[in-house]
Amino acid sequence: MIIHEYDLYTSIEFNLLPSRIGWGDRLSYKRRRRKRKQYLPVIAPPILGGAELPEIVTGDPEKVIGRTYPILLYDLTNDPSHQFIKCKLKITDVKDGKAYSIYAGHEYLREYIRSLIIRGTSYIDIYKDITTKDNYTYRLLVGIYTPRRVNTSRKKAIRREVFKVMDGWKNMSNDTFIREAIFGVLDVGIVKAAKKIYPVRWGGIQKIKLISLPH
Repeated sequence: MIIHEYDLYTSIEFNLLPSRIGWGDRLSYKRRRRKRKQYLPVIAPPILGGAELPEIVTGDPEKVIGRTYPILLYDLTNDPSHQFIKCKLKITDVKDGKAYSIYAGHEYLREYIRSLIIRGTSYIDIYKDITTKDNYTYRLLVGIYTPRRVNTSRKKAIRREVFKVMDGWKNMSNDTFIREAIFGVLDVGIVKAAKKIYPVRWGGIQKIKLISLPH
């Protein structure tokens, strides 16, 4: 068997390649990398109980600031009616090995919304931005589901009545707005306004998203 000089050098280089780093160095590197990972428990905002939530993993605690933390609203409130609502928290600070968060919105799960859509009925969607008196701005999607199909003029009339109710929310503090949005107080006013025009099968806030904070 003839071994060419090129093949010999190639074989030597290939065999030496793993040893350049060394298995000991590799294990040491993995240990150092593992040590750099930090596990930070997330603290819910006081308005949602301030509980300690499951940890997030990060290599740099500063990089988690601004991250969105999704969780079922039920896990924060223990209210069975919140099992179909996903809540979003936003991490705003890291202190003493814990990540502190604020409320950043919530929305119904898609499966629940699909269950509300029935043939022969109407769905009226209403979008509006609301700024609380302490300058938190939220984008809201309100949904009205009727037992039967309604025409365009009635849909417009329902939107007008709901807009009037939503305009009154601007006088609320941020904590009051969050509390009443989560526990259905605002939904009662929405349904009451829509029923002035046509019967309502289901109505309420489907989605809230925090879009700006006070400067």
